[in-house]
Amino acid sequence: MIRRGVAVLALLSVLVACFQLAGPPRSLREVGASPVIAGPVHRSFQPTKGKIFVLVIGNDARVGNPDRARADALHVIGLNTKTMRGGILNFPRDSWVSIPGGGMGRINEALYRGGPALMARTVENLTGIRLDLWVMTGFEGFKAMVKKLGGVKIHLSQDIIDPGGSGARIHKGTRVLRAESALAYVRTRKIFPAGDVTRSTNQARFLLLLLAKLRLQVERNPAALFDWIDIARSHTRSDISAEDMFRLGVLATQVSRKRVDNVTVPVSVGSVGSASVVFISPRASSIYARFRRTASL
Repeated sequence: MIRRGVAVLALLSVLVACFQLAGPPRSLREVGASPVIAGPVHRSFQPTKGKIFVLVIGNDARVGNPDRARADALHVIGLNTKTMRGGILNFPRDSWVSIPGGGMGRINEALYRGGPALMARTVENLTGIRLDLWVMTGFEGFKAMVKKLGGVKIHLSQDIIDPGGSGARIHKGTRVLRAESALAYVRTRKIFPAGDVTRSTNQARFLLLLLAKLRLQVERNPAALFDWIDIARSHTRSDISAEDMFRLGVLATQVSRKRVDNVTVPVSVGSVGSASVVFISPRASSIYARFRRTASL
C-alpha cells in the first residue's frame, strides 16, 4: 500500500543547478503543475559572502506538484563557494516547530498552510539561516528525472524490504536504483529503528549520489552537463534567472561529494495531545550556528 509519506527529494542541489537556460522566467502561478518548480526565497537571489543556501522540499503529492501539499522531505543545502565545502541539513517531517502566523505544528504542515514561501519562513525562523532559493517536487517529478538519468548507483549494507510501507524490495550490495526503487528507497522508514530520522538521512544520501554522478560524468565528458540541463529543462519551471541557474550548474560540477556533510537534526520522540511528533533537541542550535557561519557541517 502506498502511504501518504511519499518523500521526494526534489533532486537537490543538482536540480537547482541545472534548471532552464533559455527563455524568460514564468510566473509560478502558471506552472504550478510542473514536476519541479523553484524560486527565490527573497525578492532577488543574492548569496551572502560566498554562501548559498537552498531549501529542498519533497511534497506528498502523488499527482502533480501543488503548492498546498504536505512536505515529506525537507533539507537545507549549504555551499561555501570560497572553501568549496558544503552540507545538507535534514529535518524529519514530524518536527514540532513554530510556524509563522500559525502557532506550533509539525514542520510539514507549513507547506500545506502557506506553500513554499511559508515553509521557507518557518525554516529561516527556526535556524536563523537566510535562504536563497527553494526547490520543490512531488512523486511524479522525482520518478521522471531518475528515469531520465538512467538510475543511480548505491551500495547498501542491509536489505531494504518494506512491503507494507514504501513497497521497497531492494537487496543489500551495489545496486542501480531506477525510478520506482529509488522512490521506495527515499520513502522507507518503518524498517529502521530511528524511523523518519534514518529516512531523512537516506534522502540526503541519495542527493549526494546524484551530485557524485553529475561530477563524474562531467569530468569524463564536459558536454554531459548539457545533457543534465536538458533533462532538468524538460521537467522544471522557475522564477530564477537563466544566468543564475547556469552559474549554479557549473558550480555543482566543481563540488566533491566528500566535501559535503550529511547531518539530520537531533530529535527525540514525543507527543502533543494524541499526535506523535518529534522534538528538535536544543543541541541543534550549535549546528545551525555553524551552518550559518560556514555553510558547511
